[in-house]
Amino acid sequence: MKKAIIGGTGVYNVYDVTEKRELETKFGKAKFDVINVEGEEICFFSRHGSNHSLPPHKINYKANMAALKAIGVTHIYGMVTVGSIDLNIKEGSIVVIDDFLDFTNGRDATFFNGENGVVNHVDMTDPYCVNLRTEFIKKAKELGVEVVKKGVYVSANGPRFETKAEIKMYQMLGGTVVGMTNVPEVVLAKELGMCYSAIGLVSNMACGIKDENLAQKDHKGAIANAKVDVTNIMLKVFKEELTQDKCDCLNAVM
Repeated sequence: MKKAIIGGTGVYNVYDVTEKRELETKFGKAKFDVINVEGEEICFFSRHGSNHSLPPHKINYKANMAALKAIGVTHIYGMVTVGSIDLNIKEGSIVVIDDFLDFTNGRDATFFNGENGVVNHVDMTDPYCVNLRTEFIKKAKELGVEVVKKGVYVSANGPRFETKAEIKMYQMLGGTVVGMTNVPEVVLAKELGMCYSAIGLVSNMACGIKDENLAQKDHKGAIANAKVDVTNIMLKVFKEELTQDKCDCLNAVM
């Protein structure tokens, strides 16, 4: 099994889960589903757990990514629900993320803790796989789905929403969207040599962009159509024979 989707529930509306699996890693237990798409098995991970019980700062990112590596996954798409910092990117938009700003804290964010007596570093020139991003944009065009081709993801710690002052700071730093889960997920994938691309689904304008209470927003409703489109695009990409010779994801660790 070489392909995986993390996050989102839209997959369940189209394809049946053929198997539920549980894998014990040295970092903890990981649970995931297997769906069958035209004869090919694809791993589906619910990032927050099947009943959405894990807050962003409590997700066992290392166990999840180690499990994907252990079952042979090489290509991953991650769906991330985000708030827009950019006035030109409205609710329901789809953003192909190409960079990030990390404002998380206290997370176990690396496999390189020196246990093997070696100091490792990972290159972040292209945190998100160039090939998976390119293929997503290409397939979106084929399906007639409009996407924002670039975006900087600001990773906040959560679970609280950001303040107006924080959002203003993120704007000044060049942020496009804000969320709580993509770091360290993207970093861990890169450390393990897996191709990873994150697709942002805009559920709301970030705090202070509009005069509204974010707790009262229908976040799921705002991205319902986008989630279906994103799922279809991802699966269309996954129908192709994907290799790791069109990117540098295998050569990022020194």
